[in-house]
Amino acid sequence: MRRIEGEVPFGDSLWWWLVQLEPDDSSRRVEEARRFDRPYLAWESVRLVRNPYFVKGTGFEGYWVGQSRSAEEVLDELLQIGQFTLDSHLRLYRYQPRFRRRLTQALYEEEVDRKSLQEWSNTLGALLARLRCNVYRSTPADLFRRETYRQVEGLPPIRYRKLSGDFHQIYEIRDADSPTAARLQVDPQQLPPHHRDAWAVAEAIGKFGHPLVRSVLHPPRP
Repeated sequence: MRRIEGEVPFGDSLWWWLVQLEPDDSSRRVEEARRFDRPYLAWESVRLVRNPYFVKGTGFEGYWVGQSRSAEEVLDELLQIGQFTLDSHLRLYRYQPRFRRRLTQALYEEEVDRKSLQEWSNTLGALLARLRCNVYRSTPADLFRRETYRQVEGLPPIRYRKLSGDFHQIYEIRDADSPTAARLQVDPQQLPPHHRDAWAVAEAIGKFGHPLVRSVLHPPRP
């Protein structure tokens, strides 16, 4: 088992929304976020441990199992995803430069608001819906996904600590079957400059699916 401990993405903002604005319901909302643990732990397993192409990936890589022959091909796919997302935001918010700037700030966790979180969360959902078609076309991708979720079964839930106006997290993922084949180490500084923002999107967008983020954006119905 590999133990992961650190700050929750956007932890200080989530603290404000959950603890300061909803003090009576904050503990309940944190508990309710556990319904999103399983997909997030599966994502983190692929990103950090079960990645078939990279030493440290993005979480998307399992969708290309059985379809791409090399890490370089998958890297090209990821850069296309990132650039497509940037171009899409530019088209959608062509006349809203301030909001585009807020989206960039949220991506790099410089500053965040609910509208920016919602836009990135929607974008992540749309990308995943499109990539799931690969699972239906590729038996190896489907098997990889099933095995990833099987390994998530029985893992302890994500634990949270409230520290100095911030959320910290502790969770575990299995690493017994870490791939033995040589994998690519992606160094953003070695990418061409025009690809670095695209890689930043592909690498960071998964955090908009964090259970506490989803709990803030999609509270359960009363």
